Amino acid sequence: MKMNIKKGDLVLVIAGKDKGKSGKVLETNPKDKKVLVEGVNIVTKHKKPKSQQDKGGIIKKPAFLDASNVQVICGQCGKATRVSHKVVDGKNVRICKKCGASLDKEFAKTVKKEAKKAEKTVKKDEKAVEGANKEESQKAEKVVAKTKTTKNASKTEENKAQKSASDVKKSGDAEKTTQKKSKTESK
Repeated sequence: MKMNIKKGDLVLVIAGKDKGKSGKVLETNPKDKKVLVEGVNIVTKHKKPKSQQDKGGIIKKPAFLDASNVQVICGQCGKATRVSHKVVDGKNVRICKKCGASLDKEFAKTVKKEAKKAEKTVKKDEKAVEGANKEESQKAEKVVAKTKTTKNASKTEENKAQKSASDVKKSGDAEKTTQKKSKTESK
């Protein structure tokens, strides 16, 4: 299986005793899925002299790290990122997950152009959606206004009907009171 990290990449260590340190990849070992990073995972080796001309002593040198413990740092955005792949001009190119820039230097320009085109189409789509949303909201406002006017009209009609009913009731009450008065006067 291929590794997403290549010799010469700038990487950030995300796990282990050197977490947070970054450095350049000096060597990769795809078979074991290990990388050798400059200035990271320094180990000491005790070297014994083999001959009289040879010098012995304690030597410090970087050791291999597991590739899963490092993330590639994007040259465009400067952030540690996961790697996605995209086919450009018939070749598989490594792409930054955060900003969409190419991690492979020879394809950086072509990927940048494609990213700009994609952004333009996304912006056009967003504008179209906003326009549609505005139209829908205007239609909804018109419907609400119509329902309010019909409710107001029906309320005014109800009020008129109630007033006329109360007027009829009052006139009927007035007639009854006049009839009662006339009966009491006649007695």
